[in-house]
Amino acid sequence: MKKRLLILLLLMTYFFNSEGRSPRVIIIGAGVSGVAAASRLLENGFDNITILEAENRIGGRIHSVKIGGYVVDLGAEWVVGEEGNAVYDLADPLGLLEKCSGYNAWNTTARLFGSSGEEIPRDVASGLVQYFNKVMEEINSKDESDDVKAENLGQYFDPRLDKYFKDHPEISPELHEPLKYLLNLLDNVHDAGKSWYDVSVNSLLKLIAIDGDHAINWKERAYSMLFDLLMKKYPNPEEELPVKEKTKLNTKVTKIKYDETSVKVTTADGEEYEADHVIVTVSLGVLQKHMDTLFNPKLPEKKANVLKNLTYGHNAKIIIYYKDPWWLEDLTYIRGIYWTEEDRKELENDPLRKWMLSVSVGTRIEHKLKLLKTWVTGEYVTEMELVPEELFQKQIKELIRRFFGQAYNITEPTEIIRSMWNTNENFLGTYRTAGLPEDKFDNPTGDYAEPILINDKPVLQFAGEGSSVHWGMVNGAIESGWREADRLINYYAKN
Repeated sequence: MKKRLLILLLLMTYFFNSEGRSPRVIIIGAGVSGVAAASRLLENGFDNITILEAENRIGGRIHSVKIGGYVVDLGAEWVVGEEGNAVYDLADPLGLLEKCSGYNAWNTTARLFGSSGEEIPRDVASGLVQYFNKVMEEINSKDESDDVKAENLGQYFDPRLDKYFKDHPEISPELHEPLKYLLNLLDNVHDAGKSWYDVSVNSLLKLIAIDGDHAINWKERAYSMLFDLLMKKYPNPEEELPVKEKTKLNTKVTKIKYDETSVKVTTADGEEYEADHVIVTVSLGVLQKHMDTLFNPKLPEKKANVLKNLTYGHNAKIIIYYKDPWWLEDLTYIRGIYWTEEDRKELENDPLRKWMLSVSVGTRIEHKLKLLKTWVTGEYVTEMELVPEELFQKQIKELIRRFFGQAYNITEPTEIIRSMWNTNENFLGTYRTAGLPEDKFDNPTGDYAEPILINDKPVLQFAGEGSSVHWGMVNGAIESGWREADRLINYYAKN
């Protein structure tokens, strides 16, 4: 411990600037990228750090909450991949992670229910889902060198599904479009687009995948555990880095003025902070909405143009707690739902109910047996968040009974919570996705991550999952925070 303190003191002395003080660094956002950057800097002797966070908590799009005695994630949930995954490397050696036992069983235990309560025969449902997953694996196995004759993911799926339906006459024609719509929603659990017709195949082929299992969970814990690892609180609390002490909550940034001398940051309550460097980690959605008024001078045209053309995704979760779960005797991990064309048309004309058209599945949650999770994806995610709470609670109960009431003895839920990422002004969505507009750029991710330099000094830096080659993932957010911290460490090592 004494040796560690001595090293930190030496580093702090080494990184003092020419004015005899430690460089002043402001980090905007206390999500995982901001905390990763702060932790890295603190470990390397940068002590003059301030983190400004608009929310009343640390965490960003990682938000673990309590329901029915469990801790569950309303935001990021899975550790996706093993090899070269920063999250996996931090958590797995400490025995905190586990590969999901039920997720891959979705192939063999699929159950699909219609809006009138009818169930597709299980062998037919399983066959369709197996084929869907096969096509997904097929596209995921390709790269930029492959000649894929489809601009968007819908164009890739449509002819394949049409052929599948032709080869399987047991699936009646009136179910073809409803089932396609369901599979579209299932895809967007991951791709977070309004539709798979908006998901760029070209961008998907460029995405750098991580080898290993893509459904790794935190056992009884939740993703918030990651912050204890980044801040060194776990497994040795006495080694915790002072990230929380450096963080000002409920502090929304409204102006960032930068020039060759410093950066001045103004908050919504009129406070001003001056720094040598600012690392911006806010979501892509927030950047897109506010970039024209947030920065003075405005961002360079090239960067602004790229940011405006990237696609920020939208999805949501609903978590339901039952004291007496109605599904435990059924080993099915995921239950998909689809609407008939007639029922769909009825709901599309009802502004308070059409959000239900974006619900695709109800799933178990590992180690939390009394919880049911439903995914909301596609074009009506925001509508779900706008429904008044009392009405929403009533509607989700009706939805569960409508689809599963004939097959199960449905019990009454005790507690229901929903995520609100898309209407929260501090997030405005969930994560970057593979949108079609970015196809016209050679290196959109690199352009996003490029810092603003003045006399070779990184004055304004950008981090967050959207700026990483692993965009859309927590490990990408960590990588981006470390990248920008290392940029400063290297800058002062050379100067």
